[in-house]
Amino acid sequence: MARNLPPLNALKAFEAAARHESFTAAAAELNVTHAAVSRHIRELEGWLGTKLFLRTGRGVELTERGKSYVADLTRGFDILAAATENVSGRRRRRRQKLSVSVEPSFAALWLVPRLGRFTVANPEIELILDSTHRLVDFSRDEADVGVRYGRGVWSNVAADRLAATNLTPVCSPALLRDRSIRIPADIPPDLLLQEETRRYWNEWLSAAGVAERISPEGPTLGLHLTVPAAEAGQGFALADEVIAGDALVGGRLVRPFAVAIRDYGYYFVRGAGRKETKPMTAFHVWLNTEIAQTLQAVANATEKAASAIAPATKRRGR
Repeated sequence: MARNLPPLNALKAFEAAARHESFTAAAAELNVTHAAVSRHIRELEGWLGTKLFLRTGRGVELTERGKSYVADLTRGFDILAAATENVSGRRRRRRQKLSVSVEPSFAALWLVPRLGRFTVANPEIELILDSTHRLVDFSRDEADVGVRYGRGVWSNVAADRLAATNLTPVCSPALLRDRSIRIPADIPPDLLLQEETRRYWNEWLSAAGVAERISPEGPTLGLHLTVPAAEAGQGFALADEVIAGDALVGGRLVRPFAVAIRDYGYYFVRGAGRKETKPMTAFHVWLNTEIAQTLQAVANATEKAASAIAPATKRRGR
């Protein structure tokens, strides 16, 4: 008996778009353009005589008929895939793509050195990293989730705090030994390594009560470059215990002052109203675990350093 079926490519495009709740993600999975996915779905809707998606200002949503249809289609494609694997004798694991938007400093100084651990723990997920200063618009851009630094107040996103941080100057131990710098007022302005804007330095200098006397005059670098420059003894970088964590634990950087800005943090973000998929949740949980380990390692190193200083101070006081 002849089967009355729509075009297979249209079915594949619809099933992928429905599963991802995104035409862009479906296009990436199928290795076609966004326009091709959209065209296939229009073709399928015309063939069926019913709407499968509602186009909204923030993306697309399945209609009730679309939800019912994709549930059966996904089961059907799974059966076809299993039958093909059984005949061919080859098991091919389909990797799910997860596109993550992060700032360059977080990516270079913390995330990238740890990505191997995520891949080992989650071999079924293909991570795509987009390192950018730009705030991603999840309704239009390709990113599924992101990691942002700030106070957690952004429009049209769901934000879950990963960690609160202490933003404070860091420098190499050698710089402190070579210079007579004991309090914030002692810092030479030309040793303040600047990020692209002076916003964070101005906030910290105000908190330290020296904003009227000290203005940053050091070279302007990206934040992902200020920390390595500080490690090299070129000045003071303003950083938190996450992006400077490895250098603090390794003793390549120290935090000489108690003054810190404490109302910033790292947040796991996704489009508002968008539910977490399994890959998103896996990355979210992994981030929480890894950042907690970094903060604990920094705390342990700080406590150890304080313990080492205390006996020396007591000996000098005798």
